Amino acid sequence: MVIVGGMKRRGLLLAGMVSITPLLAQNAISNTPVVSAPEIYLVGSVHNMHFEERYHYSLVDLQAQVQSLHPDVVCGEITPEDLNGPMEGNFPPEAAMLAEMAPSWGVRFIPADWRISFAWQARGEKQEADNKSKAAEVNAEQSKLKAYYDAFSGGSLYDYTNGSPQFQAMVDHLFEDVIGENTPSDIAAGAWHERNRMIVENCLAGAGSAKRIVFVFGTGHVAQLQRQLIALGMKGQIPQRTFTPAGLGMMPSAVVARWERNQKNLEGIVNGSIAASTDMTAKVKDTNRGPQLSGEIALYLARQKIQ
Repeated sequence: MVIVGGMKRRGLLLAGMVSITPLLAQNAISNTPVVSAPEIYLVGSVHNMHFEERYHYSLVDLQAQVQSLHPDVVCGEITPEDLNGPMEGNFPPEAAMLAEMAPSWGVRFIPADWRISFAWQARGEKQEADNKSKAAEVNAEQSKLKAYYDAFSGGSLYDYTNGSPQFQAMVDHLFEDVIGENTPSDIAAGAWHERNRMIVENCLAGAGSAKRIVFVFGTGHVAQLQRQLIALGMKGQIPQRTFTPAGLGMMPSAVVARWERNQKNLEGIVNGSIAASTDMTAKVKDTNRGPQLSGEIALYLARQKIQ
């Protein structure tokens, strides 16, 4: 990065000054501000599973986990161009929730995601499918991950994913050893390596001088985000669970209203009442997020009525 390069050049200059004028060099060093690296935490979310009581990792729990880390900024799973736009609902619901709630915590939300086009990803999927042995290998590893999720039997899903070296190793093996980088399988996974590299780039660029940064992305991102941070000489910590599972709880009316707006936008994209590109429309139809979001909204509206 530029900062690293700048420090190296400054070090060479100071080395020369030390050999000529030690006192001047000492003064220069003492007057140079020291910029410490930020603390970076990686919190894996579980998308639609946050809405199921049995996983003991609800959206209320996610809020508590994030707040316990006292972040200056939260980097979430929405692209910068789609924040507050018609496509926002096509991203995980917890991302819109965090975007809505972070300001009330005194925290800045940074939309940090990055996505490739539907057409490009579909092409990768076709190329992967054409290579039957590779497709079978990828499917086998994905089946192992599904079996791991299915075997969850208690406690909190946060511990079972974020807090599990086994889970993190399985995910890392899938993307590093089986899928690989810049392969058809990588593109089929949404250009996974480049996506996570750009997530880190977007987050750090938006964070500026923030001292404490929290990434909140799906659990499958955590291992790769760690790798991308390491490549920059930085460390992403996976924090231990700090919350006591509190059930599904209630959702602020502003969050539910935002979800409702997003759901209507997705519905409009599908039925053509909201102008969208062919690629955007294909993405919305493929993810089927609209109907899923409707069910999630209904869940919390029903809980409000009971209360």
